[in-house]
Amino acid sequence: MAKPTKIELNLGNPKNGWLPIELKSTDFELEFNTSNIPENPTDKLCESLISAINGIETEICWNLEPECYFFELKPSEKEIDFIISKSGGITKKRNLIYKLTGDFDTVILPMYRSLKKFSTLEFDKMDWEKIDRTKLNKLTEFVTERKNYLQQRV
Repeated sequence: MAKPTKIELNLGNPKNGWLPIELKSTDFELEFNTSNIPENPTDKLCESLISAINGIETEICWNLEPECYFFELKPSEKEIDFIISKSGGITKKRNLIYKLTGDFDTVILPMYRSLKKFSTLEFDKMDWEKIDRTKLNKLTEFVTERKNYLQQRV
């Protein structure tokens, strides 16, 4: 059986309200700088992962001002579709860039780990807001529960 494609998400050091993002998988690479306007996308990613773990479709908008990247997470029973699209603006038509069907280990876990790592970085509050601690703790709880559940099923 082929090893599932795992994504790697790196959230860099924010500067003046801009955050460098790097997303990689076996057959795809995307690098961009996102803005924390109109909403903080690292908080949004945290919320989206909580939703996805609970089986709810969700999306994150990474605002490049004026363009946007959208990361959609569409969970089904055993799999998660991870879809990246780009548009000329928040309300403009989207173009599909990449789609990966993975699972908790290949989609959710790498994003979760990147958020945890990001939350340990030292940066100025003027450059970027830290991820809401309560949300991050809630996400950690869900991730731990899911990992334990999956290990029991093996």
